[in-house]
Amino acid sequence: MKENKIKNEEEIITILTENTREINLTSLCETLQVEEVDVLGIINKLRNDGINIVVKKFDDGLHLFNRGERDFEEEHSYNFKTNENNEFKFVAISDTRFGSKSQQLSILKDIYEKAKEMGYDKVIHCGNMTEGLYSMNNIYAETNFLDDTLRQVDYIINNYPKVDGIKTYFITGARDEKHLKTNKIDIGKRISEARNDMIYLGYNSCNVTIDNTKMLIFNPKLSKTYTVSYRAQQQVDSFRSEDKPDILLYGGLLQMDKFNYRKVDCISVPSVCATTKEMNDKRFSNTVGAWYITVKTNNKGQLESIKAVDSIYYQTNKDDYQKNFQTITNKESSNDQHLKKTNKIYRSIKNGMPINEFMEKFNCDYNEIAGMLELCRIYGKNIDIVPNKGELVFAKTPVPKKKINLKDSIDLNKLNHTKLCIVSDTHFGSIHQQLHLLNKIYEEAYMRGIDTVLHCGDMVDGNYTNRLEQPRQQFLHGFDEQVGYVVDMYPKVKGITTKYILGSHDETHYKNGQATVNEWLSRCRTDMIFLGQDNATININNMKIVMDHPGGGSAQSISYKPQKRIEILESKFKPHIMLIGHYHKSYSFVYRNVRGIEVPALCDKTQFQQKQGLSNYVGGYFLDIYSDKKGNIQYFAPEEILFGTKDMWEEAGKDKKKVKQLVIK
Repeated sequence: MKENKIKNEEEIITILTENTREINLTSLCETLQVEEVDVLGIINKLRNDGINIVVKKFDDGLHLFNRGERDFEEEHSYNFKTNENNEFKFVAISDTRFGSKSQQLSILKDIYEKAKEMGYDKVIHCGNMTEGLYSMNNIYAETNFLDDTLRQVDYIINNYPKVDGIKTYFITGARDEKHLKTNKIDIGKRISEARNDMIYLGYNSCNVTIDNTKMLIFNPKLSKTYTVSYRAQQQVDSFRSEDKPDILLYGGLLQMDKFNYRKVDCISVPSVCATTKEMNDKRFSNTVGAWYITVKTNNKGQLESIKAVDSIYYQTNKDDYQKNFQTITNKESSNDQHLKKTNKIYRSIKNGMPINEFMEKFNCDYNEIAGMLELCRIYGKNIDIVPNKGELVFAKTPVPKKKINLKDSIDLNKLNHTKLCIVSDTHFGSIHQQLHLLNKIYEEAYMRGIDTVLHCGDMVDGNYTNRLEQPRQQFLHGFDEQVGYVVDMYPKVKGITTKYILGSHDETHYKNGQATVNEWLSRCRTDMIFLGQDNATININNMKIVMDHPGGGSAQSISYKPQKRIEILESKFKPHIMLIGHYHKSYSFVYRNVRGIEVPALCDKTQFQQKQGLSNYVGGYFLDIYSDKKGNIQYFAPEEILFGTKDMWEEAGKDKKKVKQLVIK
């Protein structure tokens, strides 16, 4: 009787652990002739061993679901503390896609080395640690060089960068979840158990607190969309007010952008993986790099500022997986029998050896040789059969020894350091203008030692003859009043030159009477230099910067319009940076290897925007850039300065006693 019970228990465990579908408890008990309490007792044992069997009640009885190593706890959380300066510094990466032939372990190692040199002791990985699994008949199966769960996990354990003083905190992503669904293995648990420098935060997401600042680390299950900002906006829109984090850090979308939306700082983390065949087929753009982020909190632990420096790798390394894979596949101590056999075959075959000689020596036929070569190919050891002097010989393809395209060792003193202030859409003459906020930005620029401010158009509010309501929204009318106001009131700060373009509102004066704003402004203010109508290209430290003030309406998705502006650029003539005014939005992103900045306005929401249902961002940008002698950007830190409703003054321009010209001599 006892032997039958043990046998039944083993059979139940096998059914529960290996079955991937739901099981009706009553049917199981009838089949095995056991009691329900016996099965439930075994389920409890399995849970203690880390195998989560879920029991749910339906109309036809209890059903069992094997969730493998997945936690029951859906909400994952972790607490961090800032240092003595109230700062929390970390490097953000995502999508290493280990197991794929497109993985970039060399670049990942370079990121960790730079983190060490720059004083960062934490790396946050935002998911898709592995490429995941493809079925054998999937067209992308051949793009993996590691095609099963345990080999991908072992590869990470043995090869993921291990740097003294640096800990990696990671979530698993949508691609990693394939291991759970297929093999019931939570790879995050396996990795963190084997590596004490890698802390597993949970699958798909983790709620992190930095003092009293809330940050959500997130890897969406939804696929990438054309509009870069859409998924982040969609996620923030789904939050209830009390659930909104201060920072949304999300991976999985292969992109790099940073913007504030509904008072949430959204940061999309790029990949550390070359573009795969699947990405190409699905037309997914792929940015490779990392963010170096500093979060600063106030005395109450609440978010005060967040500085994010981007570092992009413009070139990836072909066949990088072979270079690094060789370090483990050549080890004879491996328990993988196929791997041992492969190494033995590879050593036996000499380069240039005739296949007839090999067949005679090892007593095998041509079909067996074909099978041997296929086994070698699977393990990254390529051998071809080629004709040579009338006979067929083996030709070994050596592992390519390519120059690894990594960033030079950090020496900021050898790079050009550029600091800029960017503003736009001041709309002087409108009752919604905010001169006092422009003054604040210029004061800050002066304190930071910035000598150049770029203004991206719509200096004045202009005069649209087809907008009959516009005069009621102005306290200055006509060319003379508006331009004269700019001459008298625009900030005048020692050491700062303002370079500006004109926008569509400025141009109305020319259309109405051929009066040009720049003609009089440049005559009266030598610290203000006109660059062009609607757009201009300038060169600063060999960096090509385009200032753009387009036309047309705005879009609900913040990134849509600037993406379209960058898409029309010809490849050989793309700038390093593109600054875009007009839309009254605030957005920073990388697209087609161009750093794009959508510059916010310096006027409050107008009646026209209210009617059209358009959002209005008020503020400016400070750019901190390190570039090489050729103008190639090595590090780029866009700092967004935004003002809220409480900072706005109503009809402040009318009261000259309240708002005066900022003059610093």
